[in-house]
Amino acid sequence: MYRCHICRSLHNAPNALIQHLKFFHGLYPGKKFVVICAQDACSLQFKSFTGFRKHLNSFHSIVNIGTNPDFPKPRQSDAIEHVSQEGVPDMVEEAPSTSFMSNEQAKDMCASVVAKLQGSGVSNNVVLSVVESMEDYVNELHKKLKEQVMSAVPSDSPCRNAVEEVFSNVFNPFSELNTNSKWTKYFTEKWGVVEPVEINLGVRYDSKRNKISGIYEQVPVNDTFIYVPLFKTLEFIFKNAEVCGQLNKASTLDDFYKDFCDGKYYKQHPLFSKSKGALEIQVYYDDFETSNPLGSKQGIHKLGCLYFTLRNLPPSLNSSLMNIHLISLFHSQDAKKYGIDKILAPFIDDVKVLEQSGMEVSFTEQPLYGTIAQITGDNLGLNSILGYVESFSANYYCRMCLTDKVSAQTVFSEDDPRLKLRTKITNEEHYKYLVDNPRENSCFGIKRNSILNSLCYFNISDNFVLDIMHDILEGVAQYEVKLLFEYLNENFISTETILQRVYAFNYGFMNKKNRPTRINLFCTGIGLNASQTLCLIRNIPLIFGDVVPEGDRHWHLLLLLLHIVNIVFSQCVTYGMTVFLKHLIEEHHKLFVDLYPQNNLIPKHHFMIHYPECIRQIGPLVHVWSMRYQIQNFDYCRTW
Repeated sequence: MYRCHICRSLHNAPNALIQHLKFFHGLYPGKKFVVICAQDACSLQFKSFTGFRKHLNSFHSIVNIGTNPDFPKPRQSDAIEHVSQEGVPDMVEEAPSTSFMSNEQAKDMCASVVAKLQGSGVSNNVVLSVVESMEDYVNELHKKLKEQVMSAVPSDSPCRNAVEEVFSNVFNPFSELNTNSKWTKYFTEKWGVVEPVEINLGVRYDSKRNKISGIYEQVPVNDTFIYVPLFKTLEFIFKNAEVCGQLNKASTLDDFYKDFCDGKYYKQHPLFSKSKGALEIQVYYDDFETSNPLGSKQGIHKLGCLYFTLRNLPPSLNSSLMNIHLISLFHSQDAKKYGIDKILAPFIDDVKVLEQSGMEVSFTEQPLYGTIAQITGDNLGLNSILGYVESFSANYYCRMCLTDKVSAQTVFSEDDPRLKLRTKITNEEHYKYLVDNPRENSCFGIKRNSILNSLCYFNISDNFVLDIMHDILEGVAQYEVKLLFEYLNENFISTETILQRVYAFNYGFMNKKNRPTRINLFCTGIGLNASQTLCLIRNIPLIFGDVVPEGDRHWHLLLLLLHIVNIVFSQCVTYGMTVFLKHLIEEHHKLFVDLYPQNNLIPKHHFMIHYPECIRQIGPLVHVWSMRYQIQNFDYCRTW
């Protein structure tokens, strides 16, 4: 007999035990899947049913228990039966074998297959094709099985009618899930689904009643966007007991920055610092192309997305894509036509209610309040949603300060007296100037007053997000690596040798998927994505260290960049490291200007000087970069 490690029931075969674990305990292979052997004195753990089955057949089968010398003999103490509180030994509580699967269990199993396909980004057409194929296969299997069984039953046997009746009542679970509407209905009833709301851009959305009410414009508009109600999403999230237990976090030591709650912004925030467990909503905005980005239809099928995560959860949970929740989905052309503020309006209305009235939850008697913690995205997306100019060739392109593009070539630190940071007061002055001068398109890089400023506990001047993925990995690093390769080509080795060394280098097992594949030395950067760039720059000292002489200044520039990368991409930063980072960035920029006087610093170089203060305000920047959200965009693009 084989014992289940969860409910202690006994089963007569390894396959029966595995079926019991699947159907009655919902154990399916995944990242956190672990099954424990509870046979005799064995307590080994397995991450797959295949390995668990082999272990049972090799070490715990009736034949091998007495003959296999490698079988672990049970200790005397382990053989003692544990007596429960009722005085009945556990070994006596033998449950009957539960290998038989009910119709509901079979339907649950098939529904989980459909859910996994959809969750992995597979399109509905492919999911439907798989379900139809499985439905046909199960029907054919039942038919063949019926023919074989009936051929073995004599025609004059009294049990023939009973056997035919059994086969006539055979249940095909895929027949219950063979359309999109069927599995959607089943998911809604079984697990619950937050249905999106389609909102017409010509009417106003009433967030309290969750329906469209009132005419906003006289001219009917057919353009719409999708909004997923914030409160319904939060209610769905809080059904998970693990999430509810992670909401209340305590700050760490003052000199360490591990998460958002360690920064000065959180500790001085009027809501987060006083209301225990207040929801910290981090919003992400980006556009992505659903069709060929180089084709003739470029931009026509471009979509804009708004997501949010709860910074109350630890970074280990927020790194999971399942904890990145959709807010809005819309055409990018509609955002330009009507303004992003109009698309943000229903979400902002819900956040205002959350700020002022809160929401009732089951795990606390007091209402749960919350507001937006930070807005994240790439530079273009952030400038767009926050109301700044969307051109980085503009005179004032920085969201953090009022440095013009000429001064940015010589200002390398926030301590420079020429650098003036943006504040709520200066922004209000610029808004007033735009109202008084309607013909002006911008004022010191500001185009409009964002709807985000209408919130009680958030203002765009308090948004300290800088995207290290686009700034460094897809900007500064590629720019400087290309210049380094040109320097190596001019002084030490040929271009062919450079590329051969890069392609032939062994990057190790962990980086085999991120190794550089094709470097283009004839574009602005080197044509790699963010992961490939990070892999390359960390290994350049090993690839070309034997070529460059000691003390080379171009080589020193690369080492300074690597020091900066190691600090900026760290998940735990001390206050002293932020001070060191400030001096590293200043030295790096001065050396770049000295080595390449004919090349200007790009805007992403300037953004780097704000990194130390941003880390002190909101914690490590690796928790607000675009990498995880870009993967989510990729999944939506595949599904589209």
